[in-house]
Amino acid sequence: MQDWLNQPAHERDIVAGATMLLRLNRNRVLYTNIVRRPERFADKVEYELRKHLKIRLDGLTVADVVKMEREVMPRVEQTLKDALVITTDAELPQGTIARGKRLDHDRLPAEIQALWDGNIENYHKVRDLHHRLKEMEAAPPCDRYEFLKLLDEADRRYRENLAKYDGFVIGQEPATVVADNTTDAQAPEKDKARINAARKSISKWKAALIKAYGDGDGEKCTEALSKISAAIADLRAAGGALGTKVSAELLQLGVDLEAEGDE
Repeated sequence: MQDWLNQPAHERDIVAGATMLLRLNRNRVLYTNIVRRPERFADKVEYELRKHLKIRLDGLTVADVVKMEREVMPRVEQTLKDALVITTDAELPQGTIARGKRLDHDRLPAEIQALWDGNIENYHKVRDLHHRLKEMEAAPPCDRYEFLKLLDEADRRYRENLAKYDGFVIGQEPATVVADNTTDAQAPEKDKARINAARKSISKWKAALIKAYGDGDGEKCTEALSKISAAIADLRAAGGALGTKVSAELLQLGVDLEAEGDE
């Protein structure tokens, strides 16, 4: 599968690709349509094989994805039910309440306070990805996998940050903690607004990229990738840095972290 995808598009045997796809999804109707008009379905074959390749490169099968979903969705639903991070989002009537926020929050080191602040975005990411997957209940596992993987990572990060925040004892030196998607504590004051704006842009266009992949919209994928690269360049120019987990997510989505962003 990888060898086929690594070939230049004009050299690919579309029928051979369709045959591989048939073995993966058992969709004989799609296979017949591709064989009849291979040139018309060339992009479709590539898109579908890339989805399956991501699963295989992660060492999983479609059956593993189904099992993963059975484990992740109930855990996430419990996270949302217990949600400790409540913001002033208009969608949440109880927005002025911050359940679970420590009474000594203002006395905590900046790195530990950042875990709470960063979890606001983590919570919204968990909620939005969970909602998208619920809307895709009829879709096959290979279509749901990328969103499921991101949901699992966001939920684990939310829980890990909360555990570190709750478990911190004042007087201890905090371990090196970098809360993804939060302002760098060491950044000059004048650059913090620029860093925050860059992070928000990365988050916004990452969501757009995920949606574009799901929709199979190549033009929007290209736009989102360009915007993310530009935001990363701006973040770094302002003295900020990507968290390791955000970097891993972006790499999974095909973002070149070394590329120079467009102005």
